[in-house]
Amino acid sequence: MLSIAVAEFGDKTQLGMITLAASIRKPWSIFLGMIAGFAVVAGSAVLIGQALLAIIPLSTLKFASGVVFIGLGLLMLRVSVESGLKLPYIKSPFLAASVMIILTELGDKTQIMTIALAAHFDQSIAIFLGVLAAFALVDGSSIFLAHRLGKRISTGKMKKLSAVIFIVLGILTLLGIF
Repeated sequence: MLSIAVAEFGDKTQLGMITLAASIRKPWSIFLGMIAGFAVVAGSAVLIGQALLAIIPLSTLKFASGVVFIGLGLLMLRVSVESGLKLPYIKSPFLAASVMIILTELGDKTQIMTIALAAHFDQSIAIFLGVLAAFALVDGSSIFLAHRLGKRISTGKMKKLSAVIFIVLGILTLLGIF
């Protein structure tokens, strides 16, 4: 759990959850969606182990992750400040967080660490629960802190800042910097 928690600090997924929580302002929906997404990703990493990397090249996973972040940033620019959440494709904060986690964690360092842990230790349930606990602690606390920050900054400014952060994270991912 500790190795996953340390690896998650400052990760693009954590930053994505922070910006999502600060701009959409539904922290419990985002938190539960994040947990559901991480359950899918961590569960597949534990069950599949090294097979995922053999099937899908890491470069393809990183490329998809970068495109997802840019797409989310562009969608955030379309959010209507006056009428609340108006994402054209994903209207639910729970679903938005889940899909974002699933698509951006594939090939991420924490998923690779989970795969390595699952391949090394024969304790799938303990690894799965430890990984989920680490994500809940690190990213969950970030979501609720961002929600509080979002109360102090105007919704319009926060949504524009969130969009820019998503786009920058996507570009950095595509360039292989993140």
